[in-house]
Amino acid sequence: MASVLARLGPRASVGCGFAVGVGAASALVHALGAHGTDVHTAGQFAVAILGVVTVGAWIGAEWGLLAGAGAAPAGAAYELVAKGPDDVERAAAAAPPGSPTRGLSPPPRAGVARWLDRDVATSLRHGSEFALWIAFMYLCDRTDLVPRGAKHTDPRSFWLLWLAICVAAACSLRSCRSPKVLAREQTEEWKGWMQLMFLLYHYFAQGQLYNAIRIYIAGYVWMTGYGNFLYYRKSGDFSAVRMCQTLFRLNFFVVIVCVALRNEYMLYYIAPMHTLFTLFVWLALRVAKDRNGDDAVAAGKIVATLAATALLYDVEPVFKAAFGWRPLRDLVAFHDPLHPEFSDELHEWHFRSGLDRYIWIFGMACALGLPYLERRLGALAALDDGARRVAAHGAAACVALAPAVAWVALVFLKDKYAYNALHPYTSWVPVACYIVLRNLTPGLRSKYLHLFTFLGKVTLETYILQFHIWMKTTGLNGSPKFLLVVVEGHFWLNFAVVSAAYFFVSVRVFRLTVALRDALIPDDADDLPKALLALGAAAAALAAAGHGLRALLPVDA
Repeated sequence: MASVLARLGPRASVGCGFAVGVGAASALVHALGAHGTDVHTAGQFAVAILGVVTVGAWIGAEWGLLAGAGAAPAGAAYELVAKGPDDVERAAAAAPPGSPTRGLSPPPRAGVARWLDRDVATSLRHGSEFALWIAFMYLCDRTDLVPRGAKHTDPRSFWLLWLAICVAAACSLRSCRSPKVLAREQTEEWKGWMQLMFLLYHYFAQGQLYNAIRIYIAGYVWMTGYGNFLYYRKSGDFSAVRMCQTLFRLNFFVVIVCVALRNEYMLYYIAPMHTLFTLFVWLALRVAKDRNGDDAVAAGKIVATLAATALLYDVEPVFKAAFGWRPLRDLVAFHDPLHPEFSDELHEWHFRSGLDRYIWIFGMACALGLPYLERRLGALAALDDGARRVAAHGAAACVALAPAVAWVALVFLKDKYAYNALHPYTSWVPVACYIVLRNLTPGLRSKYLHLFTFLGKVTLETYILQFHIWMKTTGLNGSPKFLLVVVEGHFWLNFAVVSAAYFFVSVRVFRLTVALRDALIPDDADDLPKALLALGAAAAALAAAGHGLRALLPVDA
């Protein structure tokens, strides 16, 4: 193979590799389309074209690298392939007479030379793998190749499984790098165990846990306000680069999935909700940013944000004016095939985001009050007398638990509809109680459960992928009402196989999204406009190609 590529040379090898990659990717796309259950749109064709071209470019680049390495004399492959033209010139000039590198010319700067770069090939490899997982999602949820089955709704199975997971997590106990209040490992742990119970709630259809799941979602949204407030206040980084990187991380995967599977953005409402509240935190601290270090000014901003949010959500004409104009309305509109009685396409957005419209502001307030909490808990830990210290910690626990107990009795135990009416105004109570109890003593603050912390890093991916490769939806804009069945007739074996694949793909997609963000969104602010312009031009070209292909092919293709 190496000798053949060496004879062909880098340019011809790139062409051959590209042809092979396009052929293989096209065959896969065609095979999936032949088993598809929906009529394909121009957007789906555009995503398919992007995947085919990316795979072809990656294989072409890899073949070109191999050809360049094979054509180089012994010992010179690294200089020719991995280094730039200037490095090759210096290496050739410094080589002794008779050396195989003596007198070598640098590779051309234009044309195929830019494909002979390992960074480019690596980015294309990441893009190709990402395209593969999108195709895998389509195969699992939008074709008849993988069967679907009914959910296993036994509560005993749910709780026994959860107990086993908690035991496994307890075996992964580790020490925090910095045992402070709300350390990063601790917040990731918090996200991880909430997310896992949220996922199992869907998998086993445990509707009786609805109120608890609403609190978990409030916990995620709380972190949006808390984390962003801390970051912007400490760093003062309100740059366009930082915001673009954040928005890319939140939305790239979900947007590709929406287009590839013909779903509306609001089906994955966590993404638009976190995006909106992230922008609100940025805006609140961006105004008069030089005064963010003043606690009184920061508190005033939080109060103003609270008032503005109440006006936006609780005054209907304001909400409709804010979200009723296109294209924003089209972005957050939702047409639920299971509930056609909802004629207002903004109903779902108002309901979903409105449930947690205040908790992120409470997160901002907690970030502002964090030093005070740290001082109070530190004072408790510093008490010399052991009995007094235990009594003080007990009293603090009682103070935290008292409102939580009242909340359970008066709010949490209500039916879901009565509970939803109170949730926006009361969800802060259990969140505050958890924060205090989880950080009450130095021993609690210094330890975390690594299993949950690891899962807490991939909550966005596990949230989206649960719809399509762990369970199966009812179709377009559908909820995951069915299970993905690979091993029929054996529920637990099927659960183990499908879950292993699901979590593996979630971790891979997380890492690929971060890698693609780093490749596509530059760190240098001067390069950002060019990068955004290039991405916009590529999106426009793909859209045009998708519409052209849609017009050429039969409607049922």
